[in-house]
Amino acid sequence: MSEPVKEYARLLLEWNRRVNLTGARTMDAVEAHIEESQHLLAVSWDGVQQVVDIGSGGGLPAIPLALWLPEVQFSLLEANSRKCAFLLHVAATLQMPNIRVLLGRAEELARQAELRERFDRAISRAVAQPPVLLELALPFVRTGGDLLAQVAELDPDSLAGVAQLLGGGTPRLRRGPGERDFLLAVEKVAGTPPEYPRRTGLPNRKPLA
Repeated sequence: MSEPVKEYARLLLEWNRRVNLTGARTMDAVEAHIEESQHLLAVSWDGVQQVVDIGSGGGLPAIPLALWLPEVQFSLLEANSRKCAFLLHVAATLQMPNIRVLLGRAEELARQAELRERFDRAISRAVAQPPVLLELALPFVRTGGDLLAQVAELDPDSLAGVAQLLGGGTPRLRRGPGERDFLLAVEKVAGTPPEYPRRTGLPNRKPLA
């Protein structure tokens, strides 16, 4: 790993002692998560300029990707203010001008005109069950963009109806290098209806599938 990525891993472990950022408690575990983030580099990034990370938490996969792709702008969306403080600290410490931190819930921020359907790509790492994630993420993505989410193994066909409802195309699942490392990809083929995402908390309580 490069020195900036190693410094990020050190900061993540240091802050994790007082702020619950990740379940990883050792450097080896953190480095394994960072290596999993490289799976997203196997997908083409041509034409991707604006990316939103849904439920960024401790900054995986957005922070490593922003270090590897300095020409891409990343907006890290996080509802927890203490986690946002960590993300801002990392961006300042590592001098990352391509990082912006957004404090708030996806259900609310997705209704802001300057954020709705403005991003080339949404990314996420196990922030919610896949049907919930689609409802939270796809409203941020412009038509022609896509969602890339690191998930456990699933049947992508089970998400087809939800994806279509939200303006998404056919969900596809790509196997990564790890045993439980899978990448869910959904292209945005049409605008998301204005009623989605539903009000705060409802996507989690009553998933669309």
